[in-house]
Amino acid sequence: MKKIYLVGLAFALLTASCDDVLEKTSSTQLPTIDAISSVADLTNAVNGVYEQQATEVGSYGAEFTLLADLRSGDFQSISTVNHAGPMYRYQTGKNDEMVYSFYKLFYNSLARLNNVLAAAENLEGADVDILKGELYAMRALYHFDLARVFAKLPSTTDMNDLGIVLSTEVYPTDYIGTRATLQQTYDQILKDIETALPLLSKDKQTGHINYWGALAIRARAYLYLEKNKEALADCKEIIASSPYKLYTRDEYIGAWDKEGTNEAIFEILVTPNYNAQRNSIGYFTHASGYGECAATESFLEELAKHPGDIRTELFAKETDNGYDGTYPQKYKGRDGQIYVNNPKVVRLSEVYLIAAEAALKAGDTSAAAGYMNTLRKNRIENYTDVASITLDDILLERRLELFTEGHTAWDAWRNGKSVNNKFVGEVKPGDYRTIMAIPIGEITVSRGQLIQNPGY
Repeated sequence: MKKIYLVGLAFALLTASCDDVLEKTSSTQLPTIDAISSVADLTNAVNGVYEQQATEVGSYGAEFTLLADLRSGDFQSISTVNHAGPMYRYQTGKNDEMVYSFYKLFYNSLARLNNVLAAAENLEGADVDILKGELYAMRALYHFDLARVFAKLPSTTDMNDLGIVLSTEVYPTDYIGTRATLQQTYDQILKDIETALPLLSKDKQTGHINYWGALAIRARAYLYLEKNKEALADCKEIIASSPYKLYTRDEYIGAWDKEGTNEAIFEILVTPNYNAQRNSIGYFTHASGYGECAATESFLEELAKHPGDIRTELFAKETDNGYDGTYPQKYKGRDGQIYVNNPKVVRLSEVYLIAAEAALKAGDTSAAAGYMNTLRKNRIENYTDVASITLDDILLERRLELFTEGHTAWDAWRNGKSVNNKFVGEVKPGDYRTIMAIPIGEITVSRGQLIQNPGY
């Protein structure tokens, strides 16, 4: 096993209330890892791991969810307040604060998670097993998303290429190492999901990863690895046996400011008291906030080609602060609170789209069309089934369904296609800018053992 360098291993582990993932006392009053001696303590600690990804800069509740859309051709930064704008303009180099925020947050989350897992080894019982399963699934997800940001996509390079540093245990504060290969990175992701699945509950658990959420994360990873038969098998199990249902056309518009909806396989809970505030996804996607994630003219032209599609109604013209543009309406906020939006990390719609793509690539065009037809019937008025579809059809459907949920640019690049960003123009799959730089501070503190990404 290669040595690795990890950010933030020396911090004290803080935990959240077991009554609610986010409604908790001040962090200065919370117990450290030494206090995890019961199921209640472990629950508190696991809740703390979730909370970090709801409230901090670079989290799912903040900029990370918008990264792939801002780097695509579908969204643009209208204002120049320069919080999310540099992501859109591909101006995030090795010294950029946002790059460091992504890196630091995810590795701090992993360090916290590994501390909790270590403490959980001293406890027993069914509830303990479920919580451990959640931690393993989260570890897989965090590694997967770090790999999407800081390493090449599997379909664009050799699997012996650079992956990311892996965080799978509690390390001493002076531990220094190097990056794993891409193969080792994805092997670890799949290993953690495999460990998690038999431990997890199959019941709905709003705000927590359950069995179905872990299975969907694995299907996503398999799709990136081009293991299409395996991805399709996971999707078939979710569609056939999980408690989740596609939003109907009537439900679609109103689903975004609610918790525990029919499609939300895994969402991260955000509350009025615990959110990312002006770094929240809602604040970026409205003119009344930062106005840094509005639809481009080209995407609006595409939306206009789809009359009767309920998804096209989830956009509105806004003019607050002079940031005139057409903005997505997925993150208006619960009860009118623009900061309070649960990022839906995994939805059933994505599972149908993974199934369609995997089936098509595995050679079952009829099945691929079937998954697409089922989804479209729940989105398009008076829809008529099609007998076959193409990869371009699926990628367009993903843009229409999953906009501002963190997929678009990566979907293009992993399929060998360019994005046409309004600010910088064409960005091909092999462009060095498709992955971000390792923060320069990490390179420096590793004393040269951590290799920088090409181009930086």
